[in-house]
Amino acid sequence: MRFIAKLPVAFLVLFVECAQGQNNKCELPRDKHVYIPTYYFKGDLKLGAKRSYNCLPGYRKLADRAMCTQDGWKPDPLCSEIMCEAPEIPNAQIIGIQKKNYRMSASVQYHCLFQPELPIQITCGPEGKWRGIQACTDGTCQEQELKNVKIIFGYPNVTAPYSSGHVLVFLCTDDNMKMYGQRAIECQSDNRWSKPYPQCRGAVQCSTPSRQLQFVTLLNEKDVYNNLDFLRYKCSSPYNETSEGALMCQNGKWNGTFVCTSRTCPPPPYLENGDYIIKNQNNDVITEVHYTCQSYYVLSQQKESYKCENGRWDTPPNCLKPCSINEAVEMYNLQPPGENLYVKHNSKHRLNCTSGWIAGDVIKQTYVDVQCSDGNLQIDKSCDIERI
Repeated sequence: MRFIAKLPVAFLVLFVECAQGQNNKCELPRDKHVYIPTYYFKGDLKLGAKRSYNCLPGYRKLADRAMCTQDGWKPDPLCSEIMCEAPEIPNAQIIGIQKKNYRMSASVQYHCLFQPELPIQITCGPEGKWRGIQACTDGTCQEQELKNVKIIFGYPNVTAPYSSGHVLVFLCTDDNMKMYGQRAIECQSDNRWSKPYPQCRGAVQCSTPSRQLQFVTLLNEKDVYNNLDFLRYKCSSPYNETSEGALMCQNGKWNGTFVCTSRTCPPPPYLENGDYIIKNQNNDVITEVHYTCQSYYVLSQQKESYKCENGRWDTPPNCLKPCSINEAVEMYNLQPPGENLYVKHNSKHRLNCTSGWIAGDVIKQTYVDVQCSDGNLQIDKSCDIERI
């Protein structure tokens, strides 16, 4: 100190500045995974200098920028290795030895416990999160949001959880609504309910009968009868051995036919959605007829005539219903026709898949052939494969 005191003042100031200047710059970051462009380090990095930095692939920076201080870089420009924690996927099992952490780009395979399909592969992404994860079901069918229906029976139980083989039976919440689809659905092995789902819509009503009115007089005639309403009638000559009767409207249909009799034969059996042509009669009593169906309906059997013998008629045929193809097919990812289309019993019709979907297990198709069976549209498969 005696030596310093004897030095000139100007020289002493220069000495102090030089001593301080030794700490007035920062060295390159010490983390070998830090990447800083070389042009950032042209000249000295003095106090207060701020620099951005990046990390090498597989690492991420812990701060956006660092500043040079008397104590070095603040914050310290460090890089941490990108890692994904061991995946936790409900209702799944990891294939192979499970680690606590996985490096970026590492892959892991797993399979769902309740869906023994091909293994699913996931990859640790650059953000430290797994990519490609697909959820696994819990081995049960989920509750469906079904409108205007209620569960009236369930096997083995009515409430969730619903496992494979579980069956639910439905009823419309309003007696005046009509049910479409299946009345009962089953939880399948892939944890999906069988289709088509039950749907209730529209009013269930019966219109005034238009057939065989020549044999009866309606006692409470009106245009429309609600569900469970009665229609009372009186038999006319020559079929008036039974004087009066009643029919009930049930689920949009009358629960029978007019019951009127004569000493020889009763009137020809009523054919729903059909009519008959008289081929023979005894006085005013009809004894032989030929049946026909209205448009789009098909006779269940072809027979030239049906006769009344010993007071009893041959068993009449049925008029098998056509199928209506409408917007209901959208639940199968099928394109509905531009207008309501009817297909006769036992006939097929081709429907295209909606945009972005295809059908088929082995052979991929952009369409599905549907078939009509007595008013029920048979859809064997759905467009359930997303088109890539």
